[in-house]
Amino acid sequence: MRQLDHAATAAIAGRLDRAASELRGLGLTVVWLRLLALLEEETCFCLFSAETVGHVVTANTRAGFDFDHIAEVVTVEPPAQP
Repeated sequence: MRQLDHAATAAIAGRLDRAASELRGLGLTVVWLRLLALLEEETCFCLFSAETVGHVVTANTRAGFDFDHIAEVVTVEPPAQP
């Protein structure tokens, strides 16, 4: 039976957002940006902006969200169209 669906994804996102907000209240620099869910694969990718990887670990732990690993990423935006 599939556990990850739209409702579960929304609940996870809410928990991550609240956890990041609570941590900012404690002075940590961490913002939850978005969650991408591959429903059929039961996989989520969460994107944060944070000062350290440790802040992201703390946010996920505080939200009760299990993770396999956390990695630093670089994003590149397409050039502005005229």
